[in-house]
Amino acid sequence: MRILIVSTYFPPANSIASLRPYSWAKWWSKAGHDVTVLTTEKEMRSNDFKLSCNGFKILTGTVENRLYKDTSFNFKRRVIKRFESFLRFFFNDILNGKGCFGTCRFPDFHDFWAKKSINFVINDNWDLVISTGGPYSVHFVGYAIKKNNPSVKWIVDWRDLWTKNHLFEGFILFRWYERYLEKKFHNTADLITTVSEPLAETLRTMTSTPVSTITNGFDSDDFSDIVKRPRKTNKKFTIVYTGSIYRAYQNPVPLFEALKNLKDKKIITKNDFRIVFAGSPSTNMTEIADSFGISDLFSYAGFLPREEVLKMQYDADALLFLEYNNPEVKGVLTGKLFEYLYLGREIWSIGIDLNSSAGYLIKESKAGICLGTDPSKIEKYIAKALKNRKENKKNWKVINKFNRKTLAMEILNQL
Repeated sequence: MRILIVSTYFPPANSIASLRPYSWAKWWSKAGHDVTVLTTEKEMRSNDFKLSCNGFKILTGTVENRLYKDTSFNFKRRVIKRFESFLRFFFNDILNGKGCFGTCRFPDFHDFWAKKSINFVINDNWDLVISTGGPYSVHFVGYAIKKNNPSVKWIVDWRDLWTKNHLFEGFILFRWYERYLEKKFHNTADLITTVSEPLAETLRTMTSTPVSTITNGFDSDDFSDIVKRPRKTNKKFTIVYTGSIYRAYQNPVPLFEALKNLKDKKIITKNDFRIVFAGSPSTNMTEIADSFGISDLFSYAGFLPREEVLKMQYDADALLFLEYNNPEVKGVLTGKLFEYLYLGREIWSIGIDLNSSAGYLIKESKAGICLGTDPSKIEKYIAKALKNRKENKKNWKVINKFNRKTLAMEILNQL
């Protein structure tokens, strides 16, 4: 088949979101399909993914690159400088609070990229087009191709929901238009896919188009060099968290409160315990740790290349997973969780219970424990873990279902 994947997230961009479309391109091309990826032009950075893109084609343009330079922080800074008082409030509210211009809600600067990019691909003879959002803008491309040639199979993929997004509610003036576009995309597609069954259930209430669950997962090739060597034995008991933190929804405070109590009781000290955060510096975890008097137990490693992040996870004594217990995020299954599962260290989940998709998976795979939000419960568990550093026996029959190769082939099997 001739397959087009449309995604703004793609290597070398260092984001967990890049790995979902990359795995499709990798495994479909290895299976003999003619695969092309349409994505945005990327600026090279030292911490980029070092992943092979042999075997498939990548299409980019220059328009989106110019737009990037004029958007986000730089654009916001320029307009705020001109219209200080009103625009400071307006853009802060829209950009940071509502998700607009930030890949989540309408409007978004990727809209311009998508409309321009349609011309590159609309007249090719595709057998399958899969557009994976967010941003929602990628689906403009899939929609245009499908309308131009109805015989093309089109899959709309959602890593996160759009109009029912649990993080960003959108700007009130645009919500009706977002719902209109979403309905148009869904009703035109041949198949809709998403990352968990609760999200799939939500989508099924919105359209009659078939909806399937294709979770995120892990690619064992990414870990082949790491797992060949023995794990490092840490002198200090080390908890590792990797990735971004949405402060309003992922709350480390119960953990920090438990660590403060353990430190006050002299159960842990800076000489035998540490917690390491690595990822986006959007939330100043150092300041939060300092407010609890545990800054000597805490270190921020920065935004690291993925290879270093995986090594940190592999050598940790425990892996921290933050989420919050709310029906709106019941179906959220982040790509990071599957990396945690494969690397074999015990997962300590703060904020969720077994009713969430993530909590259920952690229990089913015997990969860790859901500690909720009770600092006393967290404190007791950490104290117990420090006395008994043992490797938990995971259920690999469950974990191996989430191999990226298997998941990629499952999509094609549903057509």
